[in-house]
Amino acid sequence: MFKRFFFGLYQFGYYSILSVSALLLGLLGLQTLFGGTFIPLRISEAVFFTSNQPILYFYLFSFFLFLVALYPLLAKVSNRQLFLGCSVFYLIAGLYLILNTSGNIRADARHVYEAALSFNQGDYSSLTTPGAYLYRNPHQLGLVTLERIYTSLFPHTQFAFLMNLVWVLASNFLLYRLTEHLVKHPMVTRYSILLTFLFFPNLLFILFVYGSTPGLFFCLLSLWCFVQSEKEKKSWYVIPASISIAIACSLRNNYQIFAIMLLIILFLSLIRKWKWRKILAIFLIFLNLFLSNKIIKDSYSEVTQHPIGPGTPLVSYITMGLRDDPNRATLGGWYDAYNTKILKRFHYNEKKASQQAKLDLFRRIAVFMQDPAYAIKFFYQKVRSTWTEPTFQSIWTGPQLERQQYTYTPFLRSIYEGKKGYQIANQLGMILLITSYLASTGLLLYKMFWARLSLNPWELYSYLFFLGGFAFHFFWETKSQYVYMYVLLLMPSLAQALVFSLEAIKEKFKK
Repeated sequence: MFKRFFFGLYQFGYYSILSVSALLLGLLGLQTLFGGTFIPLRISEAVFFTSNQPILYFYLFSFFLFLVALYPLLAKVSNRQLFLGCSVFYLIAGLYLILNTSGNIRADARHVYEAALSFNQGDYSSLTTPGAYLYRNPHQLGLVTLERIYTSLFPHTQFAFLMNLVWVLASNFLLYRLTEHLVKHPMVTRYSILLTFLFFPNLLFILFVYGSTPGLFFCLLSLWCFVQSEKEKKSWYVIPASISIAIACSLRNNYQIFAIMLLIILFLSLIRKWKWRKILAIFLIFLNLFLSNKIIKDSYSEVTQHPIGPGTPLVSYITMGLRDDPNRATLGGWYDAYNTKILKRFHYNEKKASQQAKLDLFRRIAVFMQDPAYAIKFFYQKVRSTWTEPTFQSIWTGPQLERQQYTYTPFLRSIYEGKKGYQIANQLGMILLITSYLASTGLLLYKMFWARLSLNPWELYSYLFFLGGFAFHFFWETKSQYVYMYVLLLMPSLAQALVFSLEAIKEKFKK
């Protein structure tokens, strides 16, 4: 009786995840069919909504025919050969990108990098001086630590770019191996490899030294170790798995969403089949997340002989995510420096700033309740601008002329100066977005209503991660650059949908 109850509970959780994912991805897919979002390559993050031109649908159909035409060719190569070939292309493209840019970085990425250089020289003023960057953002200490290693080896941003390229190739390898293991279909794996490398924002973000790229690698490494633990039935895999996700969260706090995803899958797996190593895995994730944060803060506190405060109140990010400042070019819910201004306003008193942020939050909620039509418009625009911007700011975060960041070839200038190359990148990105959202929706509907599912909880990872990211940025401060990894992890779903469709059509013609 208990066994049946827990299996029913597991099925409810499993299909609930599929259903909500299908609904949200379907809505995003419909939106991208009609239009997306465009961000000019200027200093301010101005956001404009666009409608798709008729020519885009021709390109979309041509892209589909291109993928279909590749089927016989992909059938002749092995998974390893395809991955190696794509990796060589990425390596060449990445080196071309790195060697033909000035290497200057800006904003938060520059503050973190300069702090790493200063720390290596024994200067911790960025952490100890009230109002300094790390004083306000101590959550960046994990990333500073990684970049201290970079700068001790080679104190130039070009080396950090090169390391990002290595992290990207390693992440693509783990995604390929995960797809190979979980789907167990050679053609799905090959299309997944191809589509992962076609997702160009992942390559362009190597010029963005801000923790997302190495963090994603450690997330996927953690997932791989947990999957291997299930496959090999070896408990020791949960140790590197829990350490890896702790490192990822130290590098980029947003990857706590990935940690929550792992915990949910482990809990579902535990309901389905009791194993003590699953309890151990859950415990180790919590333990390592706590210890990693504590060890980093305590070690820097001991070195500086200075207590490390909480920094910018977390509630201020939620308040900022619900604000609509008419005096800024950015859209409501996007970064508007509210979190920094409120700390400065209260002379970096975190407690007073937190109280004011809460008060401002309640006022914003009251505005939404009093005007539901405005609330619907606000959240619609926030979601659309976050999830339908086809480049995910991978070009905007790169070299900008207005910030004295230069590129040295006509091809790169065409992209980074907003010319023809940028327009093509937006069109290609839009094609990938439309196909990813709609194909993933179709695959989920197929799994829910027609397929005989294996009910392997680890197959849910990309959908659960997407749901977590969607919910988080619905309320939190948002930018399109924050969500590229959620779409990247949908590439195996796009591959599955494509291969299953082609095989179904082939089988129908045979009959």
